[in-house]
Amino acid sequence: MILSNNFRRWVRDRLWAQLGKRSPSENTFLLLLPVVGLLTGLAAVGISHAVAFLQHQFWDGGRYLLDAALENPWPLRIVIPLIGGLIVGVIGVTFKVETRGAGTVSIIQALALKGGHLSLSQTLPRIVAAIVTLATGGALGREGPPTQLGGALGSHLGRRFKLQPQQLRMLVCAASASALAAVYNAPIGGSLFALEVLMGNFALEVFGPVVVASVISTLVYRSALGGLPRFVVPHYQLVSAWELPWYLLLGIIAGVVSIIFVKALSWAQDGFEKMPGPVWLRPTVGFLLLGGLGAWLPHVFGNGYEVVNLALHEQFPWQLLLLLPAAKLVATALTFGSGGAGGLFMPSLVIGGLVGGAFGYVVHEWFPHSTAEYGAYALVGMGGIVAGTTHAPITAIMMIFEQTDNYQIVLPLMFVCIVSHATARVLGGRSLNDEALRRRGVVLPRGPEAGIMQTIRVADVMHDDVEAVTEATPFAQVVDYFLKRPRKNLYVVDAGGRYVGTIRLHSIKDVLHEGQTLGMVVARDLVDEQFPYLRPDEKLADTMDRFWREDAERLPVINNPTDRRLIGWMSKRDLIGVYSQEILRKRQLLAHFVMRDGDQRRDVFVELPEGFELRTVEIPVHQAARTLAQLAPRSTYGVHVLVLKRRDPATGCETVQLPAPNTQLLAGDRLVVIGEFHKIAQFMAALALPVPSE
Repeated sequence: MILSNNFRRWVRDRLWAQLGKRSPSENTFLLLLPVVGLLTGLAAVGISHAVAFLQHQFWDGGRYLLDAALENPWPLRIVIPLIGGLIVGVIGVTFKVETRGAGTVSIIQALALKGGHLSLSQTLPRIVAAIVTLATGGALGREGPPTQLGGALGSHLGRRFKLQPQQLRMLVCAASASALAAVYNAPIGGSLFALEVLMGNFALEVFGPVVVASVISTLVYRSALGGLPRFVVPHYQLVSAWELPWYLLLGIIAGVVSIIFVKALSWAQDGFEKMPGPVWLRPTVGFLLLGGLGAWLPHVFGNGYEVVNLALHEQFPWQLLLLLPAAKLVATALTFGSGGAGGLFMPSLVIGGLVGGAFGYVVHEWFPHSTAEYGAYALVGMGGIVAGTTHAPITAIMMIFEQTDNYQIVLPLMFVCIVSHATARVLGGRSLNDEALRRRGVVLPRGPEAGIMQTIRVADVMHDDVEAVTEATPFAQVVDYFLKRPRKNLYVVDAGGRYVGTIRLHSIKDVLHEGQTLGMVVARDLVDEQFPYLRPDEKLADTMDRFWREDAERLPVINNPTDRRLIGWMSKRDLIGVYSQEILRKRQLLAHFVMRDGDQRRDVFVELPEGFELRTVEIPVHQAARTLAQLAPRSTYGVHVLVLKRRDPATGCETVQLPAPNTQLLAGDRLVVIGEFHKIAQFMAALALPVPSE
């Protein structure tokens, strides 16, 4: 018992020691990761049960939608989707939300441009719309609603616990990816999806958190709904090397079909948006057309699990196998274009399996002894269409491999995925997400560096101590300004304070030859009205081009192009400082403060004096019970204490306070100080020394 108590005490001390090395925000982020994984897994289980329950109420059938649809008379195959479309339309109008799709594009946009901010209140109606869409036969995927809800939960928790922007982005990314991993029982593929699709890069600092959340959510989903591969596939393999040319051709076909798939969704969306009448009527009409198609061919209903499994087990007659790819594509376009809610990952798998199966059927009929059965081509075709529509071939390879658990087919799978992706790229095809972003008029930054520069605004960095002269300022005073200040440009405003333009230092040379008429020259005569300016709401990424094109150290900042009130300036030095500090993680050049107004968060950067730095200093155990007056950081070392951070041992919450000279310090307290480098180093060295006896 004593050994056990000592071990627990040792583990507790080691844990607190590790937590003490990190900031409170970092510790909160690490603790939220398993919580988000657990909640996302539970959400995925709950949504699956909700879809199954509602599906049973509508179709009065068994576990599989295809069987239930076949058991119902053809009029009900029209009426049930019609009711679903009407409900989806009413949800969209009532809650004023865009129900269309899986929400993946909104997640990508939030990660790249909004610091990970997703509205949970706006997401919940979309989840309900997705459940109704899927339960009434909408031809979209079940991964959509868990992915949306996971991202929104991660964003809500991260903002509630006041995570830093980069930590919030990673938490949202991990939550969304863990939902996909759980639904498809593919933790590796889900993790790669986060890096390749959501974040757009393979940053290792993101991979770890994503894996943790994905593993936990997948375990939760497996515990509730089973852990078998989502598709039970016969043992297919590459028959011979002579099959590779056929797989090459399949990859090219998959790339072309991927382009057609993306364009079909876009055309359908355009068509329904141009449709006259109220907005809520669009899903009703779209689902009615879907029902008409499903009345004749019920295989187009739902996400298509049953259809894929039938293709993989070669249980389709060749006539139906050749017909179904086009029919499923039309059904998906009708559901998505009219405003149906759900994912596009599973429809890509279904169409890929059907296209691959049809291609494999023809090839195997021609060369039965040197090619595999068409089920093998169906399996490989699934990955090919996913790679072509997402432009994420690595994710496609791992997702198919994890869902089928078939290693023998991995060589042609990799080959077809890469060829399909390359074909789509060469032919100028966009991914599903790129096309959706294009329709929104959104251009995403590439890479984490651009993402950070897109989240920081000019207002966060600019200086408000701006100097300007009026239009009527005499030439002599303008010259005097340039003589007394090391500036190359002087800003000019009119009598009402509106920005007129900028006087360049070199423009003075052009009037010096006028001699006696110089007394008549005023600032207005020297102004360059084309001199570029910045706005406070612009992102730093947008300012780089202007600094590059303009040979100026500083650019003026005006409130807006209409009022043109001069409110500040920003320099290249500020831009380089933010880049160096926030992206390169070099020595702190700017003090980074966070301003909060309710739920709104604003980052503010303040330039530190030359040779100064802002640092957090922890109080060691042997200095506990002493006061700030006894430590004398200011009078002895010239170090100024800004705030005191203290953690409550009972709750673990951290408080921030302004300490008084007689404030008694505790072990583990952290002082935020500012001062010159060497003086802070002297103060920290003094804290490490034993306390002198009094």
